[in-house]
Amino acid sequence: MKLIVATDSYKGTISAPDATAIIADALAEKLPLAQILRLPVADGGEGSAECLVSARGGGFAVTTVKNCFFEDTQVRIGVVDGDTAVVELAEAAGLRFAEGRANPMLTTTYGVGQMIRTAAGLGVRRVLLCLGGSATNDLGCGAAAALGVCFFDKNGEEMLPLGGTLDEVAAIDTSLVPDEIRALELICLCDVDGKLTGEHGAAKMFALQKGASPEAVAVLEAGAAHMSELFLRDAGVDITDLSGGAAAGGFAAGAVALLGAEIRSGSAEILSTLGFADALADADAVITGEGRFDRQSACGKAIGGIIAEAKRAGVPVFVLAGSVGDAEGSGAAAVFSTVRDFCRFEDVRDNAKVYLRAAAESLAAAIALGAGSGGL
Repeated sequence: MKLIVATDSYKGTISAPDATAIIADALAEKLPLAQILRLPVADGGEGSAECLVSARGGGFAVTTVKNCFFEDTQVRIGVVDGDTAVVELAEAAGLRFAEGRANPMLTTTYGVGQMIRTAAGLGVRRVLLCLGGSATNDLGCGAAAALGVCFFDKNGEEMLPLGGTLDEVAAIDTSLVPDEIRALELICLCDVDGKLTGEHGAAKMFALQKGASPEAVAVLEAGAAHMSELFLRDAGVDITDLSGGAAAGGFAAGAVALLGAEIRSGSAEILSTLGFADALADADAVITGEGRFDRQSACGKAIGGIIAEAKRAGVPVFVLAGSVGDAEGSGAAAVFSTVRDFCRFEDVRDNAKVYLRAAAESLAAAIALGAGSGGL
């Protein structure tokens, strides 16, 4: 019997590699003859680098860059397969830096550009840009500036655009981006499909949760619309109707326009990099999980991708989730909550690993019983 354990993180409690290990260990104890493949997964957000490095046997490069408030911070860059770097935007421009001072009008992605430059120096040919958890709304202009793109105000003075000063940019020059940066294959991984502006755009949909006031949202929206015009005029790229352009405060749109990046589904790209489809070829079941499982889990999240791939291969999927909402039509063979009683999140957080282990042992016992009776 071959079982694939491929879990996402249980947000706020257990990382994807740790969750995968807990479930796999429980299965191995109850099913000692089973072949168990461990594949921690992610959807292109925080934890993606750790997930890929863990599964592919890569490593991390450590460097110091500027965070979203232009303070020095140490970051990790994942390196897998010798030629691919994994850069998590949240490492340099994540919400963790904004605690107590969140304001996307004042934050920058400059440090993310520094991370990309460092990755290029490692000799990679491809960079996976994981765009989850941003505290920014500068359309990736900060990162572009760190990579050689120049922005000028109406007086011809060079400037570093922030979310609140995008409307002050009068011209863009991309001619000084080094050849080694242009040669990189830049792939933006995201799980949103909103366009840069509008009701589902970077400002109106996401800026409030990053600390913006309603008045600031209006400024950010106007700035994004202004930059969209400049991207077309000065870079020759129309991102108006770009699906996914809203990701990470418009980082995806800016990366496409200024750096020639491509936008892809985070979960699909990571599953492909992990070789998930090939692993399914002779698998008997997949066990996966996340913090909360509901209908939204199928919309761009890692578990949705897992279930879709497994369904195509005819392999059943069992889900172990911290909490379970309306999962009708999810495609999973069965969904189980790891939390047995009503309790506070603090209790869940403190006992999450114990709860997950117990749920995994129960599932393993059920699988063993099914196998013994000629089932799975």
